[in-house]
Amino acid sequence: MRIWLTIGFASICTPVWAAMPSAEQNALVKQYCAVCHTDAAMNGGLSLQHYDAAKSDPPLAAMMLSKLNSGAMGAAGNGIPDKAAQQAWLASTKEQAAGSGEWFVNREDGLVSASIIRKVPPRRPDVTDNPLYRVRVVCNPSSWVGQIQLTWSPQPQTGRTMTVAVDGNAPVEYRIEGQESMGNGGTVQTGHASVLLSKDGKLGLPNRSLTIRELFPGETVEFSFSDLDQKTRTDLRACF
Repeated sequence: MRIWLTIGFASICTPVWAAMPSAEQNALVKQYCAVCHTDAAMNGGLSLQHYDAAKSDPPLAAMMLSKLNSGAMGAAGNGIPDKAAQQAWLASTKEQAAGSGEWFVNREDGLVSASIIRKVPPRRPDVTDNPLYRVRVVCNPSSWVGQIQLTWSPQPQTGRTMTVAVDGNAPVEYRIEGQESMGNGGTVQTGHASVLLSKDGKLGLPNRSLTIRELFPGETVEFSFSDLDQKTRTDLRACF
């Protein structure tokens, strides 16, 4: 009887949606996300044009989940999925985002990349979701070109000056200006949700830490590069 009750209780409390297959997630991303987040537009600092849910990338999944939870599902003007599909999509993306607070290293397509998520406290008392920052470092060994990109969600910014400090050294200022248009050719414009920190050689690869201040008023977030394994740091440093 105890076994029957346990099984029965579990079946009642288990969500009615199951994890969504990768192919279905890919179809939803293509219809509702990739029309704006293209290689060319890079809206929000993200390209989902070649997204594949079958490939692990917890920091990317965390950024997607934040945007989906903040209304991006219908931003392309293509409507939204039905409620059951929404719930399954969100549940699957949440599963894929597990571990996003640890460095994720990828060695595909001739590139070496490392990315990680940091959460900050909610900015308003009526909002419970944590805003996210993501740092992604990429090295192309064939060209020796590297990039450090900062992205954030869910709120875009414009007309804001933030500072970035490497290993506790003097901070470098970055001005967030202008607007970005939806990648599907729509007229909707927003502020930016990403900045290329390595542009014009302004920033090198940190040894210990990368500290972002004042992207949002009074907000500081730190990324620990000392937690990144030595081989990956060596491989990335070749491009900086």
